[in-house]
Amino acid sequence: MDRQEYRFVVASSDQAGAGQAAEALADRLREADGVLEAERSKAAADSMDLGSVVTVLASSGAAVAIAQGIAAWLRSRKQASITIERDGRTGSLKAKVEGIDAAAALRITELIRG
Repeated sequence: MDRQEYRFVVASSDQAGAGQAAEALADRLREADGVLEAERSKAAADSMDLGSVVTVLASSGAAVAIAQGIAAWLRSRKQASITIERDGRTGSLKAKVEGIDAAAALRITELIRG
């Protein structure tokens, strides 16, 4: 089974808010079909928070489920911002998504599929 790793960096106006939002995102993504792991980590090693970065290990067919999970997470957080990072066969991908509408949900799916 081909596995893919994704990194989602959650932004917020304060560190505590980013951490809470990252935990909610990790919880949401753990429920997505094909997600094998979804763990929080720190953006900076010297930070005292639990982390605003969510790293996901998923099967190759999980892109749509992950995108749907992110879209649902964003819908409940109108001011949320997330940066999607992925290393793939064609190089690195990094994109920022803010808010959610049909176009943003489609963009998330396209980014994750790479």
